[in-house]
Amino acid sequence: MIKSELYFDFRRINREDYSEQIKFYESNLSSLEVKNSFNDLRSRNEFIRRVFILYYCALAFNETNNFTKALSIFDFLIDVIENNHKKYNIDLKREYYYINSIFEKGKALYNLGNYRNAKNTFRRIINTGQANHLHGTWYISSRNAWLFRNLNNFILILAFILLIVPDFFFAVQSSEKRTSLVISIILFLFYYLNPASKLSNYLGKKFAQKFNDSLDNRTDNITYYSNKIRENPNDYSAYIERGIAYSIRDEYEKSLNDMERALAINPINYDGLYYRAIAFNELKKYKESIQDLTKLIDLKYENLAEIYFNRGDNFMMLNNFELALEDFNKAIELEPYYPYYIFYRAYLYQDNGYNAEAINDYDRVLLYNPEDYVAMTNRGEAYYALGNKNAAFLDFTKAKEFDYKEAIENLKKLEF
Repeated sequence: MIKSELYFDFRRINREDYSEQIKFYESNLSSLEVKNSFNDLRSRNEFIRRVFILYYCALAFNETNNFTKALSIFDFLIDVIENNHKKYNIDLKREYYYINSIFEKGKALYNLGNYRNAKNTFRRIINTGQANHLHGTWYISSRNAWLFRNLNNFILILAFILLIVPDFFFAVQSSEKRTSLVISIILFLFYYLNPASKLSNYLGKKFAQKFNDSLDNRTDNITYYSNKIRENPNDYSAYIERGIAYSIRDEYEKSLNDMERALAINPINYDGLYYRAIAFNELKKYKESIQDLTKLIDLKYENLAEIYFNRGDNFMMLNNFELALEDFNKAIELEPYYPYYIFYRAYLYQDNGYNAEAINDYDRVLLYNPEDYVAMTNRGEAYYALGNKNAAFLDFTKAKEFDYKEAIENLKKLEF
């Protein structure tokens, strides 16, 4: 089973630092590519986090031109999602990591010269109805490469055969040899005009226009899941997915309503409780959010560190320092290397006058992320509150290099 802290360790790696992602994959291979490790999860959210790690590791191999390895991981990932989509209520026509795993698999096949399979792979995305312009472009390229990659070579070889060995096609008579020469010249001219490229461009534009017209007729997630709900009013997973779509658009009241409906159908629904807690928090209904998060703790939700942290955030918004600190401490105990949690505990300390404790936590945050200019500025303010103007000056000056407005304003207030 994959340890939950792997997700947070992986999140610390820059998305464009492909070498570090590959090292992470290789050092955790025994945990990452084991199908059984996906079987014991109880929520879609935690399942997708496991998928997230593998997806970006495979992407790193693709980006560093190790297409064979990338292809192997994407095949594994696609298989895992397909085998578990019913269990975790995943809509294969809408799931981002599933669709993009297929897309990246197609790119790997294309770069390995396997154009026919690449074409068929990209075609799978188009059939989902979720393809975008980039997917369409790669489909066109792979299809045309498969159809026309040998056309020019065939024309050139045929022209040489007719020119050098006319007896292969014609009798020995001189008039027929002249005919062979004329045909060879025509073929050479035809080759010079690059018919494969012209046919490819023509058919590509024709398909692109048709494809682009179809993009205008796509339904967004809210419309799509609304249609699914009309077809089956008891489809609680459709309510959750529509609620998430509303949340992305910051329409938290609508998101909350959908989570309520999902939980009415299936009360022991981890994803419904999780996303309802988020909606409550965004709507400043902190007590209600705490109730849902407490239920998840009682149900032993997979990633308890995040649940404790979110509950601590709600307690902090209610100005309950003791309970907020207790939950932040528990989250950090479970995930000791995740700087995001440590930063919020530092902020809690600082906001309640515990500046020395805040500085210790900001030190840890900056150890993990030396360019966190917000943590630098906050630490500078804590130093200033303790009367250490020199240390405050150094933090504000460093944060100023990132054009952080608050650090610049703090520097103006310092008196030396």
